[in-house]
Amino acid sequence: MEKRLLPTKRIMVEVHDNIFVGSDLDFTKIAHRDGWSCLRCCKFGQSGHKELLGYSTQAAPEGPNKFVVVRGDRLMALNLLDLDDPNYVNKDMIKIGLAFIKYRLEQGDKVLVACNKGHSRGPSVALMFLRSIGDMPRGFIQAEKVFRTLYPEYSPKSGIRQFSRDVWDEIAPKEYTGE
Repeated sequence: MEKRLLPTKRIMVEVHDNIFVGSDLDFTKIAHRDGWSCLRCCKFGQSGHKELLGYSTQAAPEGPNKFVVVRGDRLMALNLLDLDDPNYVNKDMIKIGLAFIKYRLEQGDKVLVACNKGHSRGPSVALMFLRSIGDMPRGFIQAEKVFRTLYPEYSPKSGIRQFSRDVWDEIAPKEYTGE
């Protein structure tokens, strides 16, 4: 089993009403609290994709849970690695994750979007979610600047950043794209 160190401090920040971004350590603090849901944006770590499915191979097993696994009503994990190549990010997986956040908010939960360290994948998915609900109507570069004021720990690796930039117009509400 792979050994990963937890961040040494909690960094969870509310970036929008009931939407929080954080790390593994933040997840451990809210995992069993009523009224909370979590989207884990990581393959490894507590309640990461690999742990929830229980596979020991390097790659996730083929099948319906290859990219997304759900446990109960309030926990979803994405098979999301922090790689340099945006082609390794599955677009459908991200869309499912965004729909999960929306649904859990509609159910009245607070939602934590968390990766391992709270710097790259989790914040990037939260930024994409804010775009999808119309809270980031600007272009990607300007939205990143705004998001950094909300979440200073945002420091995406090149793959997830380029993926986010590539899908920016696609995930916007229809009123922003003219469709």
